[in-house]
Amino acid sequence: MTTPGRDASRELSGLELAREWAKLPPEHLKAALAALEPELKRTHARKMKELDMQQREREAAHEAEERQAERSYRLYMGGLVAGFALCAGMLCGSVIEALHKQEMLAGILAGPTMIGVVALFVLRQRQSGRGQQRPGRASIPGQQPPSAPPVLVPTPEAVEPA
Repeated sequence: MTTPGRDASRELSGLELAREWAKLPPEHLKAALAALEPELKRTHARKMKELDMQQREREAAHEAEERQAERSYRLYMGGLVAGFALCAGMLCGSVIEALHKQEMLAGILAGPTMIGVVALFVLRQRQSGRGQQRPGRASIPGQQPPSAPPVLVPTPEAVEPA
């Protein structure tokens, strides 16, 4: 809706329309407010819809974060329980083997193997050892690992006769 003397391409807000029509006699103001009411209702309904959509988006994001936190907690607790069960089993096996005079096997079960299981399941740390490849240039597919540095071989001139 435009007022007389205004550019038709520019839309006025409800308050601006009311101010302009307030300068006219009361009959005109009453007509303007009656015409303005549907526009205000539409604007209000649109704004309420936008706010409702934003609230739903926030709730969905919050629910997703809660689900992710619950999954992380379950994974952590599962690792903790599994690590405890494995360590208790290994310790019991170590004691049984020690009673059967298998000290070497008992030492293997109760020693570094148990520490590795605790680190893997409970602490979620993977330590690099001999058999594991460290990330770097050699781990890129299709690339050859770097060759060993050249070994210096003593020449006959450098060797002194004894």
